[in-house]
Amino acid sequence: MKAYKIILISCLILVFSCKNHETAPKEKTKFQVSKYKEIPSKYIGKFSVHTETEATSTGIASISYYFTIKKNEAFLETNTYHEPIRCNGKYKIIDKADYIELYYDGEESNCKSEYLDFEIKKDKENFFIKGVGNEAASIDWQELKKNKN
Repeated sequence: MKAYKIILISCLILVFSCKNHETAPKEKTKFQVSKYKEIPSKYIGKFSVHTETEATSTGIASISYYFTIKKNEAFLETNTYHEPIRCNGKYKIIDKADYIELYYDGEESNCKSEYLDFEIKKDKENFFIKGVGNEAASIDWQELKKNKN
C-alpha cells in the first residue's frame, strides 16, 4: 500500500508540474504596414528608372521600374528582359523626413516582408532610389527620373 501511495503522489506531482502546452503551433504574425500620414508633395508623381542586371547569352538582362506615387500609397509596374516579373502592385509609404520607404502591400504573398523594398530621396533637384536591380546594384543609390506629367 505504501508503494501505491508513493506512485500515486509521484504521478500527481508529475501531472501538476507539467506546463500546459498548446498542441497546434501558433500562426506567425504577418507583417502589415498600417496607413501612415500623407507624404511630402515632392514625392507625388510618376517616376522611372532602368537598370541592367547581368550579361546573358542573348544580351544584357534588365529591369525598368515605373512608380506612381500618391498621397499615401505607391504603385509599381516593371518591364523586364531576362528577369522575372514580380512584386508589381501596391506599396505602402513611410515618410522618414529625409527620404521615404516603400513596403510591398499587394496580393503576392511571397513579396510581403517586414523589410523595406525601396528608399527614395531627393537631393537638390534630383531623385534617387535604392532597392532596384540585382542584389549588388540594389544597395546603391541610382538616379530616379520624375516624369513631367
